[in-house]
Amino acid sequence: MEFGWPLPKRVSYLEELRRIDDPKKPKFPLVFQNERQFYTIHKIPVGLPKYRLANGRTQASQESFLSKNSSSYPSDFFERDEENVEAQEIQHTLLKELLGSNEKNIIKFFREKDQVEPLILTHTGFVVNGNRRLCTFRELLNEDENKYHKFQHIEVIILDPCEEKDIDELEARLQIDTDIRADYNWISEACMLRNRHTKHGYTIDRLASIYGKSNSQIEDILDTLHHVDMYLESQGKSKQYEQVNKQEFAFKQLKKSRNKVKDPDKKTVFTSIAYTLLSNPTESGRLWGAIPAVEDNLDKIITVLQNELEINGNIETDDDIELLDDEQSELESLIIALSEKDNNERVIEVVDDVIREQKETEREIKNKKFVLSQINKANTAMKNAIVGFSNETDTTGILSQLDELKVSIEKLRELLN
Repeated sequence: MEFGWPLPKRVSYLEELRRIDDPKKPKFPLVFQNERQFYTIHKIPVGLPKYRLANGRTQASQESFLSKNSSSYPSDFFERDEENVEAQEIQHTLLKELLGSNEKNIIKFFREKDQVEPLILTHTGFVVNGNRRLCTFRELLNEDENKYHKFQHIEVIILDPCEEKDIDELEARLQIDTDIRADYNWISEACMLRNRHTKHGYTIDRLASIYGKSNSQIEDILDTLHHVDMYLESQGKSKQYEQVNKQEFAFKQLKKSRNKVKDPDKKTVFTSIAYTLLSNPTESGRLWGAIPAVEDNLDKIITVLQNELEINGNIETDDDIELLDDEQSELESLIIALSEKDNNERVIEVVDDVIREQKETEREIKNKKFVLSQINKANTAMKNAIVGFSNETDTTGILSQLDELKVSIEKLRELLN
């Protein structure tokens, strides 16, 4: 499998295509650099283009790969040299993992369909849009070259020379399109935005503008990613984002609930408990429902945990440091106990028990007030009947209903006595 021609050969081929441009060739409309333009569609060998390593869709996958292989690859491996063959091969592997499954499986789609939209290339042959499709075409040819020979040459359009920011903004605009945005999972989008912000110098205002979001939305995404990173680091799985792909709402609830806890030590306790739930889903329901329940019942959970876990109240401190009061000391001891993986199972049991008990208590309270609730409704209905009474009111059956109400009232009085 060929992962892109050498730069001189690639550029020479693309320049020749543009030089002998045939006006009879079909055109493809594209808004680029704030201008709607029509680009000629060219046919090129599938082995010619290279993947764009700065592709936002693979940002999270790249960071996860580098975290797992930190002893073999530098942290800037995907940024050092886009021409690097090994980097292109690894990028192909990462893209394969994003080809989807079931009804969204892009390989399954192209087994039966032809290419209907051109890939977008830079003037040097890097794929701006269509990296997954290029990966798919190459995989199908590798699977059966004769059966999928139609993908030996693929349709592309070639952009004029431009700055990197123009490419970023084009990718952002294409992402906003409904049919393309769905391809981005939440963690990939967050990693891409952080990369643009921290490494490429995009301000929050600029990111909000080009990605069609508000400043607060961008800040919320980046803050949520910060919590994801803290969680993964606590689990010894730094940047292994595939571990949390399905937990977006759980992390949003974690952040929201955590902000409600004002005491710093209790906030740390809450965070530790939430991390335990994230790594060991509870029986109490979905994570995004269990995490707010922990915040609602935090004091009771803390009390039970302090009784259930072996808490060592002796905390070493310097003589010059003022000793913590008893409550703070106990919380600090609890924080230490929560960090022990051996306590995870018991922590989950306590959380489940407290949440379940609270739900049962709420149901009991609701049932105890059922009678009063019904009487209130009846009283309100009677008052409305009085207000609505007029000379035109049909009085048929009213007296008999009042007699029945009188009997019911007397019965309730007897029950009260």
